[in-house]
Amino acid sequence: MDQYSRTPLFLKQFEATSEPTIEQDGNVKVFTMHGRLLEDRPERCPCCNYMDIMSKGPRHLRLKHLGFGAFRIDVDVQYTRWECRTCRACFRHRIPFKRKGTMMTLMMQKCIRGCLETGLTVSEVSGLCGVNRNLVKRIDKRRLQDKAGDMKPTHPSRFLCIDEFLLHKGHEYATVVIDFNKGESIYATQGNTYGQMLEFFRFVGDDFMKQVVAVSMDMNASYAKAFKEYWPDIKIVYDGFHIIKNYNDMVLTEVRRAEQRKLDEGIEKACMNGDKALAEELRQEKRFLKGSRYLILSNRKTLELKDATAKEHNQALFEKFEKKGLKLPIGKHYRSCRNVERLNEVLSSNEKLQTCYILGEMLKSSLSCSDRDVFKESFRKWLAMAKATGYEELQKFSNLITNHWDGILARTEYLLSNGPLEGTNLLIKNIRRKSYGIRDDDYFFLKIWEATRKHPKNRTVYESPVF
Repeated sequence: MDQYSRTPLFLKQFEATSEPTIEQDGNVKVFTMHGRLLEDRPERCPCCNYMDIMSKGPRHLRLKHLGFGAFRIDVDVQYTRWECRTCRACFRHRIPFKRKGTMMTLMMQKCIRGCLETGLTVSEVSGLCGVNRNLVKRIDKRRLQDKAGDMKPTHPSRFLCIDEFLLHKGHEYATVVIDFNKGESIYATQGNTYGQMLEFFRFVGDDFMKQVVAVSMDMNASYAKAFKEYWPDIKIVYDGFHIIKNYNDMVLTEVRRAEQRKLDEGIEKACMNGDKALAEELRQEKRFLKGSRYLILSNRKTLELKDATAKEHNQALFEKFEKKGLKLPIGKHYRSCRNVERLNEVLSSNEKLQTCYILGEMLKSSLSCSDRDVFKESFRKWLAMAKATGYEELQKFSNLITNHWDGILARTEYLLSNGPLEGTNLLIKNIRRKSYGIRDDDYFFLKIWEATRKHPKNRTVYESPVF
């Protein structure tokens, strides 16, 4: 009797021959069902088609059927092995509930796929179902391939975001392209060069690219070059966050380091002249300047908010403990609320650093303007002031602005940013962290494809009515 065909166990053509047995496998209790496969004697050999068939006797196969953490159900299947007397080929009937190429049932495969759909990692599913993690990874990759298909976009996109992310240690990067409005990953590949953009154009096709209006990116010359050569009608918009980041790296950080090098030279000279007091004073100034990196690169409003939060925290500790004559418990301490004050001290002690910091604040204000004429006039004045300072660091950054002016000015037409893509990069880091690293790049890109579609977005883009 095929008594398991219509049960939740769904073992088609399986007949139980004895009572289940229970055994312990480490910390897992295993329930084993014993039975045989309901099969008919084959009429012909599948290899030579002759009818001279003989039985080679019964064989047993143990399959993992269901896993529930500390409990597992296995199936011990008895089947018959046959041999052809003519061609000596050995064969058996197909077990209908066995997953091909593995020692598990189709029900176990469905259970694993279902767990993976909920967001559990490969290691977590491996431990839950009692299956080798490499096998779970192969099932997950196949699941994603079935789900993603060819991974080509299913709808047109008017606005794109392009950026790079760290793929492997050793400065190995990958390129990712997302739809700005939906937040969905459209394309991901190894490398961050001109060739990757050409591959992207071929992947999505001309029909898709003709509907793209603008693309947001950082100042990666390779990406911009590909768009200017093959799709010059698509507006390139340089992300404001990366413009400010470049200013922080090229100007503020370089100026601070240059000032520290000057202090090092002064300390060395003071030591050679035997002036210990001056040397100690310069060392103190260097420590003060070196510890100011966070303050200089932070937004002033962020520091003000941090100071206000610290004051509330300190007041709460005082009211709860010290006002009552109690000592602060271990792990509790007062926070510093002098961030803005320390920033002002650093800037007032160094004229060059103060000038660059003020120009940085003016740059942020200029980038937030949406009026084209005001934007152009604001940047014209900013470049004139930067040039008037005569500082080498500002001159280099001014040249960068001039060389990328069209993409910066396009911000007044389409107020795009790489903010959604920075969120995707954080999502990519979380996928890598939860998996303790993924060596298979194709599998990694499939995981990114799925993760960006779990919570679809519906963003809008400001478009200037002038154009």
